[in-house]
Amino acid sequence: MTTRAGFTGILTGLAITLIIYLLFICQPQAFLAGRLPGSALFPWVAIILVVFLMLAGGWWAGRRSGSAQPGRRVVLGVLAGSLAGVILFCLWGSATAGSARWIFPVDLTSVSRVEYIDTIIHQTTGLFLTLFLGGCVIGALGGLLANIDQQQHKDVFDKAAPQMAMNATITAVPASIVATALASYVFSRLSVLLGDQIGQTIPGGSIFTPPLGVSLLLVVVSHLSLTLVIPHEARQAEHRCGLDEVKMAAYVGIGAAPLLILFLSLANPEALTSPLVQVALLVTSIMSLRSLYHLHKLILPRRASFQAPQEENKKTEAKLFGTIAASRGLRLVVLCIGCGLVMVLPLYVSVISVLINLNHAVLNTPFPQPFTGVPWSLYKTQALTSSIVVAASITLLVVIYLFYLNLGRWFNKRNANQS
Repeated sequence: MTTRAGFTGILTGLAITLIIYLLFICQPQAFLAGRLPGSALFPWVAIILVVFLMLAGGWWAGRRSGSAQPGRRVVLGVLAGSLAGVILFCLWGSATAGSARWIFPVDLTSVSRVEYIDTIIHQTTGLFLTLFLGGCVIGALGGLLANIDQQQHKDVFDKAAPQMAMNATITAVPASIVATALASYVFSRLSVLLGDQIGQTIPGGSIFTPPLGVSLLLVVVSHLSLTLVIPHEARQAEHRCGLDEVKMAAYVGIGAAPLLILFLSLANPEALTSPLVQVALLVTSIMSLRSLYHLHKLILPRRASFQAPQEENKKTEAKLFGTIAASRGLRLVVLCIGCGLVMVLPLYVSVISVLINLNHAVLNTPFPQPFTGVPWSLYKTQALTSSIVVAASITLLVVIYLFYLNLGRWFNKRNANQS
């Protein structure tokens, strides 16, 4: 279900991006400069198209998932909508935030460098939050509409398929924590470096608070998703190896809050005094305690009810490989696509995209920067960078998983021959 909804979200994001670029070709200067073109309907047509496609994506995710539970369809719509928003940001929104004049007029002669830097950062993170949270809301509405004229019945889960929801959230939680630490470290020091370069004092909070807030939001969202997935997967597991995977997910959930505190302490201890960070730490700590509760009250008792393998070689195979020998290579590749996306996207949206925009708008151009047309080089840079890091992450995971798959099959075959 999660896999189908995820791919629906990706396809929706790609379709929206294509339409946006076609609109760019029609009216690029007006779109970027924040001015209305000849027809005042132009920006509203673009917004309506985006909303309609996200709504359709959420609806299709709910229908195509195979679930008949209203609540689950809404959640899958949220997944599709949020993914569509993230894809749109990576391929179009991040560059638009670094080039459009939404706050400042075309003539920037009266704007200080500090205000300019601050605005670029706020526009980049603000547009991501708009697309991400807006996608969640619109996708949820689409998932809700998918419940119309649908008969209720019990959902049937494919136990043979890799569990995308659990594996993706296991990957997303540490990835978001690492992105949070890097955002705090990079932007707290960037304020000093940029201040020295331009000869003005830049308040540290104005530089690192927006990226830090974005990364903390992703930590909370991914941790919440993992906390909800753990008990569901624990109840669905039918053997010890499956519960061992759920147990690992519980360990990730339990360690999320301590790991976030440790990484922030090493990257930028002053960040721990921020109310934003303290609230996020409180929320993640509650969810870590919840995972600890599920581990002791649900996972370990269920695991003890399943009989362990008696043969020594079977025990070794279960510990080292679980049930991967029975997996299909194509399904593992699909799993790697989902995990590869969530492994690098937190870092891209909170750190890399902002740095690229700053580099384009402040470091590589004279100040003030006049609006001279569509900065296609920035769009190419953002789109290529996001695509390359995602492709590299997916490729790495595919190589690792397929090697592990073949190693598990070899070990399983050797055990069969020895029996």
